[in-house]
Order: sequence, then C-alpha cells, then structure tokens
Amino acid sequence: MKGSPSPSTVLVALLPTVADWRLAREQGIYRIPVRSAPELVRTGKLTHIAFYFPLAFGAEACTVRWYAPISSLVIRKRNEIFPGLSNDPKAEKDYYVVGCKDLQELPRVIPSRKPRRLLFIPTTLEKLLTAPEINFLFNESPLEELLWAELLRSGIPSERQHDITVGPRSLPGPTSRGFKLDFAVFCKERNIDIECDGDTYHMAPEAVERDKR
Repeated sequence: MKGSPSPSTVLVALLPTVADWRLAREQGIYRIPVRSAPELVRTGKLTHIAFYFPLAFGAEACTVRWYAPISSLVIRKRNEIFPGLSNDPKAEKDYYVVGCKDLQELPRVIPSRKPRRLLFIPTTLEKLLTAPEINFLFNESPLEELLWAELLRSGIPSERQHDITVGPRSLPGPTSRGFKLDFAVFCKERNIDIECDGDTYHMAPEAVERDKR
C-alpha cells in the first residue's frame, strides 16, 4: 500500500432536523455536544464541515450536498445559543459551536446506497470533493483502506462502518447493544461482517472481545 491515509480535517455531520439546517443556513452555525464531540473537533484540527441529510429531508434524504470552511469554533452553553431556554434542563449543557457561514454546494451530490443515520464521518477534503457515494468518504486505518480498495477491485459491494443493534437474546444483559461493523457485505442467504483487527486499537483485549461478539 502506498503509505497511510491522509489525516482527516473534514467532518461530515448529521443534520438531525430541518430546524438545524435552518440554523446553519441563516446563522452559519452547527452545534455539537461537547460530551460526544469527535476527536477531530476536540483537537481543533477541523478545517471544513459538510452535512448529511437524514430521512426527515424527504427527496434530499440520505445525501451530502453542502459543505463550508470553518470560520470559528467555540464552546457555548445551550442557553447562549438559544436564548430564553432558562427552564430547559439542558440549558447549561456545553456545545461546540462550529461556524459555517460560507456554505457551498458540492461539485456533485454524495448519496448513501442504503438509508443510514450517520452521525459523524471524519474525512479529507479530497475525498469529500470526489466521493461518488458515502462509502468513499471514510478515512480509516491503513488496513481498512487496503481492504476497501481490494473489495472495489474484486467488485464486491460492501457498506463501511455499518451500524447494527444486537438484542438481549444474543448478548448477556437486559438491554440491546449497538455495534459498528468495519465492513458489512449483504448476501442472498446470510450477511457477512468483516473486522480489521490489524492495528493497536483493534488488538486491545476489549476490542477483540467486542469484535468477536
């Protein structure tokens, strides 16, 4: 493989509601709870943000269409972003407020082949501007990038970072659990999960156990 993937500086982020899209268009901001902010935001390496539209957006659902360079990145309380919410139990919750005033349309719409509720995808500007569909945006470990290239070369369709929920009958404990599959291959008889356990993170004992489950 020709070196490691370029560092991610772009975040493709879910727009949960049409109201959040209005906030981005009219006020040029996008908010991310500090507790759940991806590393790219917490480290200040973010240079651009793009938006993924979920099912609430009708005909535009499951696509990435708009992006913007980051004009600012600050932490604010929820009641500072939305004045008049003093009685809101989340009023004192901290958010990263991402400035995205210069919204631009991508050269081409990036669709998702399957309906997905994607939260965050760290990626590169090159991938954002050239991706033909969602799976080309992911910028993962060198091993995953190599496997993705081989799957493409072999003509095997797969979904990257695919979310599944496993119920209580399959796992110990009273509640269901969510898992993110490195690669999901959908077949006629049974589906296949492929996990790339080649780097330090994946070889940690707790990560190996999770992948086995």
